[in-house]
Amino acid sequence: MHNAIDVVMLVVTETRAFAKNVSDAPLAIVNKRRHGHNVAEVMNLIVDVKGKVAVMVDDMIDTAGTIAKGADLLHREGGREVYACSTHAVSPPAIERLSSGLFQEVIITNTIPVSEKNYLPQLTVLSVANLLVESIWRVHDDYPVSIVLHLYAFSRVVKMGTTL
Repeated sequence: MHNAIDVVMLVVTETRAFAKNVSDAPLAIVNKRRHGHNVAEVMNLIVDVKGKVAVMVDDMIDTAGTIAKGADLLHREGGREVYACSTHAVSPPAIERLSSGLFQEVIITNTIPVSEKNYLPQLTVLSVANLLVESIWRVHDDYPVSIVLHLYAFSRVVKMGTTL
């Protein structure tokens, strides 16, 4: 599986851990420059993605400007499919950009409710309920919580990997 997938970095620390859980998938880096709040310019792509599936990971999609520009670049560089993963998508411009056809699937959590009118066919919203229950239990019983986050992310990657 790892020869077919590149994990694309927008936030380096989160993506490095995510890539490790996908059979040590190679990392591709979208070089971006911020000119102000919610204003990013995608400069170039580091690593060849031709014919590969790209999984873009970002901590939060506010307006989706950066992730949409990155996905456009990945397609122009020959990427076969682009998936986006994030904690949540926030604003109406984000939903519009995410539904532009650049993404095979957009995976977010329900940490911020998504209204019915903002659902798009390729949107997958994962519940964090089990994650919260397990985390509370672990804190209460003095067990580490970090493993819960890794297992949660890995279980979704495994499910997604079976469809690639």
